[in-house]
Amino acid sequence: PLSAAAHDPSFLLLSTSGVCRTDDQNKGNFDELWGKSYTACHDKALYATYFTGFEYAVDGKKSRCKLFKGPILSTLPVGGARCYKKASKTELGPHKKRL
Repeated sequence: PLSAAAHDPSFLLLSTSGVCRTDDQNKGNFDELWGKSYTACHDKALYATYFTGFEYAVDGKKSRCKLFKGPILSTLPVGGARCYKKASKTELGPHKKRL
């Protein structure tokens, strides 16, 4: 089961079965980590301001965490992967607008 972090308002779930896509044709504008938990992947994306979002995929017993540095523009359907985009301040809701 996913932790409470799955409902973190700091991120928008773009796809429950898709990988993140940026405008650089996916040429490597991300850090890729293997064997990390969902929570570890989420927290790295959240606390480093230069990350725009993350992708978490599980394939059998292997897990892959991609931390994106460029704008996430779309998703591509891939089973077992989830794409999360860091929410902008306006997307976080009226209670956060003063930040």
